[in-house]
Amino acid sequence: MLKYFGASKFHFSPKSPALNTRRTRSSRRLLPFSFRITKQGFLYIFCVLLLSVVTVNTANNLLFIVLSALLSVIAVSGIVSRNSLKQISLSLQLPENVFVGERVFVKISMKNTKRIFPSFSIRAEDPAINRRHSFTITRIFSLLTAKQIERPAAPNSAILRQSAYFPILPAGETRSELMVQSFPKRGVYSLDGFWISTRFPFGFFLRGQRIGAKGEVLVYPLVQKISAFFHLLPFLPGLLEGRRVGPGENLFSMRKYQEGESFRVIDWKATSKTGELMAREFAKDEEGKFCLILDTWTHHPTPGFEEKFEKAVSFAASIAAHFMEEGAGIEFLTPDDYLARGAGHEHLYRILRLLAAVQYREAEPQSTEEPWERSNFPGISDAKTLDYIFSDKVFKIIISSKSRGSFPSVIWRSSHVVYFDEL
Repeated sequence: MLKYFGASKFHFSPKSPALNTRRTRSSRRLLPFSFRITKQGFLYIFCVLLLSVVTVNTANNLLFIVLSALLSVIAVSGIVSRNSLKQISLSLQLPENVFVGERVFVKISMKNTKRIFPSFSIRAEDPAINRRHSFTITRIFSLLTAKQIERPAAPNSAILRQSAYFPILPAGETRSELMVQSFPKRGVYSLDGFWISTRFPFGFFLRGQRIGAKGEVLVYPLVQKISAFFHLLPFLPGLLEGRRVGPGENLFSMRKYQEGESFRVIDWKATSKTGELMAREFAKDEEGKFCLILDTWTHHPTPGFEEKFEKAVSFAASIAAHFMEEGAGIEFLTPDDYLARGAGHEHLYRILRLLAAVQYREAEPQSTEEPWERSNFPGISDAKTLDYIFSDKVFKIIISSKSRGSFPSVIWRSSHVVYFDEL
């Protein structure tokens, strides 16, 4: 498994003008007071209503005082909870490079920018996890009947996949919580704001507030060890023996020594045999050229094709990682993207970023073009690049869902084709 370096950090604060705009726009979907009544709150209100009926019927002054105190609790709860949610800023920190299924640390920090008053019992989560911001008949009935409502699971596109809880947040201080989570699929995970809420001080009401924000995390496909078979392919990473004379280590030919050349090129064994000074010529070392091609076209997607495509993407990432570790320079090609030859971790992560977002394309039923035709690469405008890649000068590993026998001999001579059904 590849390791990740660095971290991605996103800061979100309701003080930002752009975020205020987002929060105002999303608040139209909420109740004016943006709160929910808890199970205990419904029980409390029911008791207050029952007491109010008794108080009105009996006209007892003591009961009026008790009822007033109970009603004031509702007002105090709203004021205190609202104060706890005011002037709160959040920051979220994740690893820079995240792979699917890998358990990563997510750090969420909350800062209380108030000067005097602390904040209590605040929970921060993704808005998609807690969608029920308003009253519904089903929810009220469930709460009255003490029926437990299942907490919705984190959506596949959410960055923050679990909630963070902060019991107390003193004025002017920052508290952080470190969580461990994983992402089930590769792709782009987006953060569409935060939902912060509190039940403080009595737990009768859940007061919430949405902080609008935007952020994305790219999750790379799974990188695995590849079969030893690919070590036997007719491609050797690094320097290869060329067909021209130049700087290198492999002997190309022997010739007569020319005046003015370095004595280091003299071959003394050949000189002793011929009686003349003989010099060595070496073959120029050339870098092996290798292109990884992921064919995303499919004509007849069958049930289960998405799973096969994900395996193909993971296999492509594994191939790129393997040959990159061997020191090879790799070109990468899909119908929509092309990366010129490069090496090292930076180039590998460029390939992984493309693989994280790649999707398969369904061809039109009447299309009969083969996968090596130029028109099947609409994202590549340079025709010379395609001619160069599909020539014998570049060794290719092609990952395709096409049927066997669909590739011409000119492709087979310099390629190894891996079909989706083989993965």
